[in-house]
Amino acid sequence: MSRSQFYYHYFTRPNRLPGPFPLPILGNAHQQIGYGFNDWLISLHKKYGDMYELTLAGRRLIVLCKPDLIENMNIPSSKNKYFFRTHNAVGFAEYGFDGKGIIFNNDYESWRYNRQFFTQALMNPSFNHQAIEWTNELCNEMESYWNNLEEDHELDLLKWMQNEKLKESNNFVESIEIYMGGIIYFYVFNKFIRQNFPFIREKVRKLLKNKDYLVDKLYTIVKKRRIEIENTPLDQPLRHDMLTAFITANTPRDINVAKNADDDLSKPMTDKEIFRNILDAMSAGTDATANLICFVVYYLEHYPEVKQRMRQEFETVLGNDLTKHITHNDLDELEYCDAVGELNWPKGTAFQMLLSVIMKDKNYWTEPEKFDPDRFYKIEENNEYSLEKENMTNTFHMFGGGIRICPGKKLAIIEIKC
Repeated sequence: MSRSQFYYHYFTRPNRLPGPFPLPILGNAHQQIGYGFNDWLISLHKKYGDMYELTLAGRRLIVLCKPDLIENMNIPSSKNKYFFRTHNAVGFAEYGFDGKGIIFNNDYESWRYNRQFFTQALMNPSFNHQAIEWTNELCNEMESYWNNLEEDHELDLLKWMQNEKLKESNNFVESIEIYMGGIIYFYVFNKFIRQNFPFIREKVRKLLKNKDYLVDKLYTIVKKRRIEIENTPLDQPLRHDMLTAFITANTPRDINVAKNADDDLSKPMTDKEIFRNILDAMSAGTDATANLICFVVYYLEHYPEVKQRMRQEFETVLGNDLTKHITHNDLDELEYCDAVGELNWPKGTAFQMLLSVIMKDKNYWTEPEKFDPDRFYKIEENNEYSLEKENMTNTFHMFGGGIRICPGKKLAIIEIKC
């Protein structure tokens, strides 16, 4: 597209909104330099208001920062016209998000197929109970290691970190982090920029090389588990985890409790589908939960009154026996811990919900910058939180909303509580 064509389309676009002025080829991507992507969007919100527009990867992006603007997008119905997750299909396909998995899958039938397996695996009672048992076992194992050390024992962490198996694990985890951090290059920049701008071109090459390493590692893991399942006698139970649930789905050894009678959803998963779903689970279900736990620990130390209320609930539910194993029923009783548009748009218009602005807006939250779990704890009994009572449904999107709401919500809560 020539410069004149670019600006003709820009100045004749429907429903013109405020926003930074774009350049041909680059759009507004160059203006993000020096910012994290979300921080950049927040800075633009302060300048342009609750609804503004950008041009990224050659496409128009409408950024929404107000609850009533996103209400229709969070309707949990398959008829919701806002199903598509991303607008840069070409870039995402190059990076491996090509109609598989659930996070960035824009093919509805493929998404529906993968989503039902993902949900089955996470909602399986055996899997959820197993997750709690594993947490108890890991805590006991770690405690035993510390108890076996003498009081003045000197631990050589450098020697421990040089263990080859640990290095391999670290490389794998680092590869996942690099992969997820690289998504922004395929979201913000179009193909021409990715292939021709020197710094970006070299970065993209490294990201694609890392992607190939990660794909190979994950396929190897899937292959080893298939062999393990095949070699397990029929009279012996299989382990209850997500990978086994995916591999055995719709096969004679299916460990999933829920079965689907729909013929379109009754075929076994291919290795590529398993790989994509496992990667989705690791990328969306590890960093987010780990970061939340870090924030909780930080704020508990800065708000001792909240910390004390949590400890009181622990003592009430779990008692004073520090060796007692936590159970699924115990988690359900930890209630306080649970607390811790009218315009017509052209088809294909992309929208971005800027939830970080909505969830800190003083018009919808009481002292939004304050760490205050009480705003989520039995607020119907407390007159102090009138804003939360009125707006919570449309402003609190910790796990997203609509038909693409996070399927790992229950497991995330189990991980946080444990």
